[in-house]
Amino acid sequence: MKVEVQWKKLVKPSVPTPSNRRKWKLSSMDELQMPNYVGVIFYYRDDAENPGVDISKRLQKMEESLSKTLTIFYPMAGRYIEEDGCFIDCNDLGVEFVHAKVDGQIDQLLHGDPDMDLLDILSQFPTNLVGNPLVVIQVNTFDCGGLAIALRSTHKISDVYTMAMFVNSWATACRGNIDMTICPSFELSSLFPAKASTVPNWPPPRTIGDKELVMSRFRFSGNAISKLKALARDDAKDSTPNNSQPSRVAVVSALISRALASIDQYKHGEQRSFVIYMTFNLREKINLAIPANSCGNLFAMIFGRSCEPIASKSKLEFKEMVNITSKMISDARKKYAAVVDREEFCSMVCNSIAEFVENVSSGEECPIAFSSWCRFGLYEIDFGWGRPVLVHNISLNLKSIFLMDHEESGGIDAWITTSEDEMILLKQDPDILAFTS
Repeated sequence: MKVEVQWKKLVKPSVPTPSNRRKWKLSSMDELQMPNYVGVIFYYRDDAENPGVDISKRLQKMEESLSKTLTIFYPMAGRYIEEDGCFIDCNDLGVEFVHAKVDGQIDQLLHGDPDMDLLDILSQFPTNLVGNPLVVIQVNTFDCGGLAIALRSTHKISDVYTMAMFVNSWATACRGNIDMTICPSFELSSLFPAKASTVPNWPPPRTIGDKELVMSRFRFSGNAISKLKALARDDAKDSTPNNSQPSRVAVVSALISRALASIDQYKHGEQRSFVIYMTFNLREKINLAIPANSCGNLFAMIFGRSCEPIASKSKLEFKEMVNITSKMISDARKKYAAVVDREEFCSMVCNSIAEFVENVSSGEECPIAFSSWCRFGLYEIDFGWGRPVLVHNISLNLKSIFLMDHEESGGIDAWITTSEDEMILLKQDPDILAFTS
């Protein structure tokens, strides 16, 4: 599939940022994030109600609404500065806005496994953060009239909550409702100021050892998740936290973790202890006074660890995995809700990220890392021509599992990136085959 860039431009805020907002310091949680770009891609079929829309007019409308949106999300139009303490120079240099034409049909990308090399072309971005745009948007137009809108943002300024808030505001403005856009807050850096600390030594991108990574989609329908919840409830009536029903994320994470732990055992010839990691959005889960719609990074890494391997067990029971994932989520809610001191809270969050990086890099245990992007409304992003038919993350080029709502209510898509040999075994796992489509 041939992709040709037609033009690139910098889109600046429609109103200059006031001088008193020109310097935005990173919070202590921003400081610890990877300096690369994380992203999401939205696929839209041609507007059936308005076929043959002039793409140039559509692009112009997107550009104009983006410019208006940047007046309230002004740090995103700035540049990252590594001096006198890392900060964002809100200089209005703009975000990169790219238009590319794709020689093909959008339906070719909606089925089967994503081509990671093609995704990189559909979403090109700088390799160096310093001096480059913090946000890169590429609108890919297809012969059929469909669109693939790829957005990448540096993790230094945003988590998925922030990214979703920004895209939703942009789409709202594109529909002509700029007055209904979300009012973001950029006060996290004053609440949690950055301190001199050792930035985690994140593992190198794209490969594990010398093996290239591949990405696949595993669809868990609402019906399949209901069956998993029933299975967990029947097998472990009194063992889930507070005897409550496990969540969608808990049962899907448990099933995938069970399969990956089994694969790790097969590859190493023994059962190693494993650790399940998961991103945990802290907004609305803490008792600290945090402004609504806070932009930046406000999440922790939570984890659940298996007991020492038991030689007689060839595979952990599903109920045991559900207990681990449910307990880690339940414990995190209690732990962070109980914190009333900002410095203690900040220390807990930063330690969780540092521990994650250290353990993943050590190779002593089997790490299974999840990022839950559920309940962020990504399938509701409507620029004026309907909702997307597919949404997924753009791979970080690291071994990872992203959980996302899919277009059918109650379901979850698991976008898994791992080595090719592990992917083959994962697709052959009986439980994965039984509960995915």
